[in-house]
Amino acid sequence: TMMINPAAVTCLLLLSALASGSAANIRGAAIDDHSELRHLNSLCNCISTIDSSCHPNSECENSNSRCTKPNGQHNCNASGNYIWQEAQSTPLPTPAPTSPPTAATPSPTPFPTGPQTCPEQYCPTSSPSRKLEATLPRRRDVAECDLTMITLATYTAPGTSDVLIELKGPADSADALDLVIAAAHGGGLKPTYIDSRSGSGIVTSKDSYTLEVSVLLAQSLIDTYCAGVPYLIINHLHRSKLDANRELEEATIGIVNGKATAEEAWNKFHTYINDAQVFVRERFGTTSTGSGVTGVNGLFFDMHGYIGNNGKSDVSATTGWKDDVNIHGAPFTQWGYRLSDDPSLTSCPIDNLGGTIGSFTHARSLPNQSYECLVRGPNSMGSRVNALLSNSDLCGQGTPSFEYPSPNALATDTTYCNDAANGGECHYYSGGFDVKIHERMDVDLSVLPQPTLSGEHFNALQAELPRCIRFGGDAIRSDFAGVLAQATMGFLRDLNGPMP
Repeated sequence: TMMINPAAVTCLLLLSALASGSAANIRGAAIDDHSELRHLNSLCNCISTIDSSCHPNSECENSNSRCTKPNGQHNCNASGNYIWQEAQSTPLPTPAPTSPPTAATPSPTPFPTGPQTCPEQYCPTSSPSRKLEATLPRRRDVAECDLTMITLATYTAPGTSDVLIELKGPADSADALDLVIAAAHGGGLKPTYIDSRSGSGIVTSKDSYTLEVSVLLAQSLIDTYCAGVPYLIINHLHRSKLDANRELEEATIGIVNGKATAEEAWNKFHTYINDAQVFVRERFGTTSTGSGVTGVNGLFFDMHGYIGNNGKSDVSATTGWKDDVNIHGAPFTQWGYRLSDDPSLTSCPIDNLGGTIGSFTHARSLPNQSYECLVRGPNSMGSRVNALLSNSDLCGQGTPSFEYPSPNALATDTTYCNDAANGGECHYYSGGFDVKIHERMDVDLSVLPQPTLSGEHFNALQAELPRCIRFGGDAIRSDFAGVLAQATMGFLRDLNGPMP
């Protein structure tokens, strides 16, 4: 693997040009494609020819700009030559599992200067599937797409017309996509017939705009590919009335009046998720692995949002994650696989943890898959999203990922975390109740306080979206949903194969 001196990296290159003819620029800078082999990035006006050779490039050589987008795929070397790393033939090292290296702490510069990070050592750096994400086979012509998402089931509060919980999906199960999306904390209904939740340490604020992003993601998958319709489960109740991402006692804590309605809403939310998973199993089937794990060929995507600090619109954060450059709140998208930031995500490779710790039990036991690479390799969800974002700041960049493999390293780095200056650590959301119980198909919700889990596996992950995405406005939310759609479809097709 070629070692890069970051001090010599003098141009900003656009990795997402590999994935598609366009990229989502959530900060609005113009990007033009000139051809399949030449790409102009207007942020630094650096043109590079993409093939297997190195080419002198005076614009790179003379530019004072440094690469600010971590991508791990290509850059300029000390002579100003463009390096197309995917063409390198030097094999990656295979460290001995008996003495795993310590995961390197990411630097604010885009390329590591010290030891390789864990995914660099264990996961291939080439990612051919990224090139296909914008041109995946479509079942129908998108311009004539007749697929629509409809309401399949609802729970309405007794004696009212208020829809509290909703299941949406395809009119015909044959048109289903192998994806289930849940929006537990984006609802806004505050009916007076349900008391507000109350108790020590509970959270009652909603994850603003996560419902809207979930709907946009589902629609973008339909509009972009016309290959299928995902299932979407929505909790329309405000989090002050129901927290659907908690066990039942905390979900309805402090409620007296309307408690039965709130409890039934909780039951319906999780029942509808399981119903959708059953629909996916009927459409896409299961796969049994050599290790004895049987799982559904599908993905459960739990959508959330976070602030991450004490910042306000007119006051910079002094605790928690440092603010995004344009809006208060942490900039990173946090991907959760029910792995702690320490020690789980400081282990190298993650596969050495053994057992069934974390989610993706089924995916990581499939042939030619590893937990390390599924969670933070070049083709992980985090890295696919990172590659498709074209803004030069951190807004939306994900951890764990190939670029930011260790949430703990970020959370203890004064570059990103205010608390680190005093030896503290910023919070990482590793995945909650929804991901835990819907990783398995047979869920008995009647067993309290924790439902019992058994049966086939269903791959599940959580996304915590930052405020810079959620509060960035309609255009930014729409663009980011388009990025999620491309990343999710590419991930699904790599994992489960072509659509049947």
